[in-house]
Amino acid sequence: MDINKLLADLKSKNKTTREKAVDELALAQDPKAIDDLIQVLKKDKHGSVRRRVALALGRIGGDVCKEALNEAMINDKDEETRKNSAIALGNFGDERAILPLYEFMQKPKENNFFDSLDRARINKVLNELTQRKMQGTIEKLVEWRKQRIDKM
Repeated sequence: MDINKLLADLKSKNKTTREKAVDELALAQDPKAIDDLIQVLKKDKHGSVRRRVALALGRIGGDVCKEALNEAMINDKDEETRKNSAIALGNFGDERAILPLYEFMQKPKENNFFDSLDRARINKVLNELTQRKMQGTIEKLVEWRKQRIDKM
């Protein structure tokens, strides 16, 4: 796998080329790609590319990735990118993902495959966070997080 070629492909005018490059970089999990992926997350005009980047950064990990994911989770204009960012951040055990994930779970169900898949992923992350933070239930986890925010 030629990481430098994939990094160059991130700058392609072709959306599909950029998507494929992000997917390959996610598989490579090469920390050398982090800065370039973060730039794509911040600047790419296509939500489908940014969604993939959120998942890629979630695979690579590290504090820089967490901060970029947190920013995207809060500010990205694409709901799916915000959702993928929250899931990735939650997979790191980062409590900042708790309330956004819970909000996604509270939205009306859409009764389609992708909504069901997203809900399963979110539920898994919230349950893992519940165990990590020793809160017993997701609802207790949410209240715990709200109390921690209030104390800040």
